[in-house]
Amino acid sequence: MNLYRPAPALLLLAATLLFADHTAFAQMPLPAAPRVGADHYVLMDAATGDVLVERDAETPVEPASLTKLMTAYVVFKAIEEGRVSLEDMVTISQDAWIAGGGIVGSRERRNVSTMYAREGSQISVQDLLKGMIIVSGNDASVALAERVAGSEAAFADLMNHYAARLGMVNSHFVNSHGLPAEGHISSAGDMARLAQAIISGFPDLYAYYSQRRFDWDGTSQPNRNGLLGVRVGGAGTVDGMKTGYTAAARYCLVTSAADERMRLISVIMGSPSVGGRERASRELLSYGFNNFETHTLYRAGEEVTRARLWRGREREVALGVAEDVTMLVPRGRRDHLQADLDLPRLITAPLPAERPLGQLTVRLEDEALTEVDLYPLEDMPEGSFWQRTRDAVLLWFE
Repeated sequence: MNLYRPAPALLLLAATLLFADHTAFAQMPLPAAPRVGADHYVLMDAATGDVLVERDAETPVEPASLTKLMTAYVVFKAIEEGRVSLEDMVTISQDAWIAGGGIVGSRERRNVSTMYAREGSQISVQDLLKGMIIVSGNDASVALAERVAGSEAAFADLMNHYAARLGMVNSHFVNSHGLPAEGHISSAGDMARLAQAIISGFPDLYAYYSQRRFDWDGTSQPNRNGLLGVRVGGAGTVDGMKTGYTAAARYCLVTSAADERMRLISVIMGSPSVGGRERASRELLSYGFNNFETHTLYRAGEEVTRARLWRGREREVALGVAEDVTMLVPRGRRDHLQADLDLPRLITAPLPAERPLGQLTVRLEDEALTEVDLYPLEDMPEGSFWQRTRDAVLLWFE
């Protein structure tokens, strides 16, 4: 006896599969991924974390100012937890001023990335974030680190704590700005994972990465990311994230772009020039948007199917997934996805909502892409004595 009936979306998917032209599909191979001009790079789908293209993406190297992505993440977490607010005023210390190019006893400045924060001045957390994200200010990075943790050394401990939680296994941070320091390392893959965490975890604060200019204290500076607003792969548009450069790290760039269906993240590390890192990022992003697409097949909390429930107050239980089921597939191949359900033969009450009950498997041409647990969408209590007795009798005939 069939103990479930597929939800309409599943029926539609199955019907589509019946008429898919597998011969034509087999004649449409993906083009080769580009090899771009950089020592290390990766192209990642932001929704799934799937890697489309990579080269030496897990090799630890100097991250230069890409470090400031980690600094921003820690500050964003402090804001999320209520320990810091965007309106908080921060007094600029001598250390922050020096990091921004200040020279003690001189009116001259070193040529470093700076928002031109003056020692002793007070600047809001929001403006410091803009100064760090838009124009890569080292002074803003140190000031934020001191506001969150009291000192840059203590802040680096927080950076490493969160890096470990994000699975950034090739990273270790010593400072907040990314100037060369012994043991200060990361990788292209880790930076992609970090960018993904910022995008998914802090969508409102991510908007800072798309701002074109930063005007501060009589100075106007452009965003260092020259790809902002550039179209890639036809429909994708770049809206972030961060540049980096030191002599050892060479030119680095983390870029994110989105269209109506997907968001991609590219990381370039060790490119020979500004133009080289931008060209490499465009090539990777264009390849991704031209050849892949993401689809959310099932939403968390929405019904996937219903199954017969025995000894319960209700005769059926609605089942769904705990998190969205989003798949990255070659462009044009969504209709070749197949969803299979594996449910117990008998499902009996009481049934708590947190108990996994069977699995949903999504396949592409017989290859399993993902397996996720199914859960009741709500607690299903036992039925009355009469209902339990009736079902006990009916089960004799099953």
